[in-house]
Amino acid sequence: MSTQDELFFTENVVNVNRMVRKIIAATIIVPISFLVLTLAGIWIIPYGYSLMVLGVTIFIYLVLAVTTRNPRLQIFSMYFSIISAIIYVDILDYNEVIIITITYCCASFLSCLYYNKRFTRLTSLISFLAIVVLQLLRSFGLGTIIQPTIPADEEPLMWFISHTAGMAVEFVFVYLISTFLASRNHDTIQKLVRTKADRDIAYDKLAERNKYIIRQNGELEAVNAELNATQYKIIQFVAQCLGSHDLYTGRHLIHTQKYVDVIAKELRAEGYYEDELADKNIELLSTAAFLHDIGKIHVPEGILNKIGKFSPEEFDMMKCHTTEGKKLLEFLPPIDGGKFNDIAMKMAYHHHEKWDGTGYPNGLAGTQIPLCARIMAAADVLDALLSQRLYKDPMTIEETMDVFEKSKGGHFEPCIAQAVINCRNVIELMDKDFKTSEAATNAQELEWWRRYHENLKV
Repeated sequence: MSTQDELFFTENVVNVNRMVRKIIAATIIVPISFLVLTLAGIWIIPYGYSLMVLGVTIFIYLVLAVTTRNPRLQIFSMYFSIISAIIYVDILDYNEVIIITITYCCASFLSCLYYNKRFTRLTSLISFLAIVVLQLLRSFGLGTIIQPTIPADEEPLMWFISHTAGMAVEFVFVYLISTFLASRNHDTIQKLVRTKADRDIAYDKLAERNKYIIRQNGELEAVNAELNATQYKIIQFVAQCLGSHDLYTGRHLIHTQKYVDVIAKELRAEGYYEDELADKNIELLSTAAFLHDIGKIHVPEGILNKIGKFSPEEFDMMKCHTTEGKKLLEFLPPIDGGKFNDIAMKMAYHHHEKWDGTGYPNGLAGTQIPLCARIMAAADVLDALLSQRLYKDPMTIEETMDVFEKSKGGHFEPCIAQAVINCRNVIELMDKDFKTSEAATNAQELEWWRRYHENLKV
């Protein structure tokens, strides 16, 4: 028997002993009922006999009350409780106070609760032997106090033999049934205990496996987070390199990245594109904004930083930065399973498309333009209007908001233009912060590029 089996069956003995103790306590009602019914004149039972049964009951209960609480006496309690049940039934039947033949089976069937085949067999045999002794005493009228046990015209020995034979037949069935029940119960419980033990072992192994997987996932998440952080730092580095090629592009990328975040969150707050603008997607949009003008790296510096309007040829070359940006980003290694790459390419390629179809490079209109590019277009124009350029001074916040109001359904999707207008106060604060933090270096860089153009003319 396994350790698990032993633990279960030992615990079962303790539990059954407690139950038997409660049964014995309940049987106190039997001698009390003898006394009450005798006083009422319903039964005629000697008071001495009733008190003797009450004393035996109390004695058995007290012994069990002590032994069942002691872990070392549980096996003693098991045998004592069953033997007490046998004696108790025989005492009641001996004087024919209670004549119910089935009470002889009580001890045998009670022993089945211990799930011990050997103990049940032993109980059945002891019960039968006790009945044989009882029949022998009754056949000769020894100790009876109520009435003669056998008819006067019957020989005591023949009465004993006939009744013992009948009882033997009954006890054969009791023995077989109780033994079968004990054996069946024992085997069934043992299988259940082992199944539970196997299941517990499997659960423990699974729990250990889950801990290992969780630990591995945590390590992988940490590595992925570090990798993503490195990728984004590289993206920012590329944007900074691009800024050295153009007086305003570097700052423009930083500004538009923040504007994209504000516009996207306002759209979602107003109930637009809630599924597409989950927090993770907005994070991807704002980061991809760093790369929307990456194609300008293929545009000559003299055109990027020209003071004044472009010639038609220069403007055509300037417009090529959308297609050049898409080509460059096709070589970017996959980030976030390629989702970031897809957003970055769409932003770079389509951020000059207009809602009414008059933009470039493909003249797309409405929802043909990817949502990320529609948001990027608004952020791109917003910063261009509010910022200093070589060829213009910045607009005021009022003038800028007026442009967006007039451009609803034209340059911009109406809900996106309205989102910009809704965020006026936030945008105004952000614009002031940008101008304050960049004022120190702006004048120096502006002078540098003016000299560059003078030297270029020479």
